[in-house]
Amino acid sequence: MSQGQVTVKQLITRMQNETNFPAISEHITEINCKASPSSDSSASQLASLILRDYSLTGRLLKVSNSAMYGQFSGTICTISRAVVVLGFEQVQLTTTGLIFFEHLQDKAQSHYIKEAVLSAFLSGILARDLAKNLGFERWENFFIGAMFHNFGRLLAMYYFPEEFARFQELIEQGEADETRASRKALGASFSELGIGIAKSWSLPDQIMVSMKLPDEGKLKQEVKKINHQQVLPRFANELCDLTMNTPPQARHAGLKRLLEKYHKIYPLHENEVAEMMDNAIKEMQSFSAALKLNRADLQNLEKRSFKADEPGAAQAPQQTTAAPPAAAASLKRFEIGQPSESTQELSAEEERKQNLNNGIQELSNAMLEGFDLDQILSMILETIYLGIGFDRVVIFFKDPRAERMLARFGLGANTAHIIRDFSFPLDATASDLFNMAMRENKDLYIGNISDTEIRDLKPSWFQGLIFCPSFALYPVVINGKQVGMIYGGHDEPGEHLDTEQLNGLKTLRNQAALAIKQSLSG
Repeated sequence: MSQGQVTVKQLITRMQNETNFPAISEHITEINCKASPSSDSSASQLASLILRDYSLTGRLLKVSNSAMYGQFSGTICTISRAVVVLGFEQVQLTTTGLIFFEHLQDKAQSHYIKEAVLSAFLSGILARDLAKNLGFERWENFFIGAMFHNFGRLLAMYYFPEEFARFQELIEQGEADETRASRKALGASFSELGIGIAKSWSLPDQIMVSMKLPDEGKLKQEVKKINHQQVLPRFANELCDLTMNTPPQARHAGLKRLLEKYHKIYPLHENEVAEMMDNAIKEMQSFSAALKLNRADLQNLEKRSFKADEPGAAQAPQQTTAAPPAAAASLKRFEIGQPSESTQELSAEEERKQNLNNGIQELSNAMLEGFDLDQILSMILETIYLGIGFDRVVIFFKDPRAERMLARFGLGANTAHIIRDFSFPLDATASDLFNMAMRENKDLYIGNISDTEIRDLKPSWFQGLIFCPSFALYPVVINGKQVGMIYGGHDEPGEHLDTEQLNGLKTLRNQAALAIKQSLSG
């Protein structure tokens, strides 16, 4: 076993001993396995896995709707739709990045670790824009590749702080070769570290390609011989490193040297690259909530501009006395005004209602296109789950061979077991809430099943995993025939749904009925 492989094993051991990392690693690995080409998982199964983490769900939707995926910006309201529209791999890798980089940000004890995390995303946006400018196809892949290019260096910063400090000393002492310096300090290159963990997480091969440093001696070859998935992420990361590690007054000289280095394959002008960097910084700011950026982070981003040394871009002075007019003008760009309506934090209730309304609109649009029934039902399920706030949502369908309702789709606690094992009987003579709702096609909402006037209407089988003291029942009936039922429940009694939520549930049930009817009619 090589020294590099030994170091990778040591890294994995340290990660497993870190308090929160085993759970994070397991989550990432599970997502990547669900999304791999060899997996037979559906979009709804991958979505269900992501939806376990409410914070991750919200941040992934923000990124999916950002200018990151420009042609879809503002049109994706459910994870199910994101998986279908963006593709398994894009959702898989963006999710992996959000999980891991959040972990580093939350735990970072050194300022430069957070700066490096911001650089990872910034270089991703820059690589995507460079790819578009150069006319490359599938430019989204370059965003992912650049975001993960320095993955091994980030791991070393966090898990090998002493060794990384030694690496920095070697660079300061004049060691120009990053690979040689990292091997001296850690026993392995950053690429080897990143690729080792990427393999353990089952990340796609394209990510490992983007982590490898290109041979600089080959950068003067013909463009046709260049692997752009490897070289362009490196170029974008070098640009971002330049803005992080070089004083503003020296950046233009550094930019000229960098552009000269890559000129043979990427013939770009200094002004257009500087403009792309400014646009990337603005885009980072536009979805700051998804990346959990605070005001200090946003101000540090501003300082990354290649125009940071120009008049009007000076940093705020340190004194507390009144600033002279020129300094006051330069302070203006850092002034924090009132947040716009679009950037204000929503309350949990407001966010749920926004999810509900957006999901209904997205479903309406999806049903105007050619649609897959399972996809539509998954979107309905997710809209109810995120838009109402139920702890458990299940869609039942009638078994065509027996008088039973079978659990078909579910989100929330225990739903995997419910879908696998649970069903309930249909009985034309039964007087329980479920059968009465189905028989009479009545929408019901029960605040507390233990209330004296209705507790006798609780069926004997309503216990165990399926039980919720507060729940809604929305039958799906088509042409007078019992087809299915939407069940959503809260784990605590006494929950209240307002008229808007109840009407939203009715709309979603009607969309389910329409989708089933259209599917049956071909």
